[in-house]
Amino acid sequence: MASMAAPAWRTGVAASLFPRLFLSTQSFAQRFSVPFLPASTLAVPLGVQLGLPSIPEILEGIWEGILKAVPKKKTSHMKKRHRQMAGKALQDVTSLCKCPACGETKRMHHLCPHCVSKLKGLMREEAKKGSEATAK
Repeated sequence: MASMAAPAWRTGVAASLFPRLFLSTQSFAQRFSVPFLPASTLAVPLGVQLGLPSIPEILEGIWEGILKAVPKKKTSHMKKRHRQMAGKALQDVTSLCKCPACGETKRMHHLCPHCVSKLKGLMREEAKKGSEATAK
């Protein structure tokens, strides 16, 4: 009966294509470690501390702020718009006066809408008269 083991060249090709399926006898650190300036390593005695803060000490203050800033539920569109529009309501118009020509109430430094509508009507009538005169 034939042997169930694959030929050596097939195992090598398969190992290069699927490295996780064919783990070698080397440890993880041996396979992926790259020697970087091995002569410049610094030996620090166990009793000496460099004075650098540890990661939990750094994250302690930040973590509390992050946890408190997270909302429990999504803010609805209506509530968000109410919050953004607070204090931006329409203001009352206080600069009003009487039109000297017709006596209607108008805004200061603006044309009287009543007088403007009368002027527009007069101008339309004159334009009609002028177009009728040229047509005859």
